[in-house]
Amino acid sequence: MQNPSATTSLDHDYSGRVLGGYRLISRLGSGGMADVYVAEQASLHRRVAVKVLRPTTLAHPEAVDRFTQEARAAAALVHGNIVQIHEVGFIDGVHFLVEEFVAGPSLRAWLKERGPLSPAAVLSVLVQVAAALDQAAAGGVVHRDIKPENLLVTPRGEVKVADFGLARVLHENLELTQTGIALGTPLYMSPEQTRGEAVDIRSDLYSLGATAYHLAAGQPPFRGTTGVAVALAHAKEPVPPLATVQPAFAGAVGELIERLLAKAPADRFQAPADLLAAIDGLPTGLTSSSRTAALPLAWNPEHEFGRSFSFDRLAAVPLAGFRGSATAARPVAAVDAATARLKVALDREEIDRLVSRRVWAVTAALAAFGLGAGFLLGRLRAFQGRRGGSSRPVSRPQSGPAS
Repeated sequence: MQNPSATTSLDHDYSGRVLGGYRLISRLGSGGMADVYVAEQASLHRRVAVKVLRPTTLAHPEAVDRFTQEARAAAALVHGNIVQIHEVGFIDGVHFLVEEFVAGPSLRAWLKERGPLSPAAVLSVLVQVAAALDQAAAGGVVHRDIKPENLLVTPRGEVKVADFGLARVLHENLELTQTGIALGTPLYMSPEQTRGEAVDIRSDLYSLGATAYHLAAGQPPFRGTTGVAVALAHAKEPVPPLATVQPAFAGAVGELIERLLAKAPADRFQAPADLLAAIDGLPTGLTSSSRTAALPLAWNPEHEFGRSFSFDRLAAVPLAGFRGSATAARPVAAVDAATARLKVALDREEIDRLVSRRVWAVTAALAAFGLGAGFLLGRLRAFQGRRGGSSRPVSRPQSGPAS
């Protein structure tokens, strides 16, 4: 069997390769554990997303096993607000995951392009993600990594939660975490998760609250120069009142978010259904836009913002199939042109993550150097003090006749 690490190098683009019944069309970007491709499924003539595991993941067999187990558990979650997993496969030394293709940006990209969300839009996110978490809770699945990057928005304004259950592969593998793969997560991590304690659905609700805070305020509730500093803030520091950062959230919506961010799990909503019930109990003027009217996050693929992210036009492009034909090159060229702008946006997200990781790494290294230098300097001074003391003449009492 081939060496998996040799067949899944980040330097190699698998565009055009066939994995089982899927033809990888174009690589969109890379996440913590996989390269992501837009692909075509021949049997159903549809677009799908294919995640090919990276060498850093394949180097740890236990992580690959857990990846498969978690993917199978997440595949059982069928809900309109959950990115559906279609298949987990292993072909020719390549481990891959096939899932629903979402034609739209993440909420992280949305924030960068359009800025903070209105109260109605934040409520819409809360309702949809809570509905997804409610389905997960019924299946005994905890996401563990709710954050803007994992929330995707369709042109209709539907929010879909990606990577359900797969974060466990990263967080429970110490060496993978030490390489910096999960460094972005502390921005939204629950206090109990930062302490390495067992987590349940209430941890996901905390992360949803931290995400909603970021969407509302334009900044996460806690920031710091290192992941450890952010994690400690989540565990110990009070949350800055949202209304002081964004006055539009003074009132019921801000109070919902702050309750989600309670330090103790017992002080939060105990289940996603409780959060949904609380939203249903809000005044009609707040909830009508998020529950019954057109979704606030709907966007037009033909406008400038939409053209940066939309793949809807790809539906009109005929699938190439897997056998040689006169039109075989046509779809690939059309897809490459259509995906170019989205790939730029995804690359920007990856660059931001890399810069953040390097800043934290450099800060940690400088802190360690400072501590080490201080320790050595202290030892040196103590040593010099001892040497100086031992070089002084010692006065001894002179002996003489006893009086």
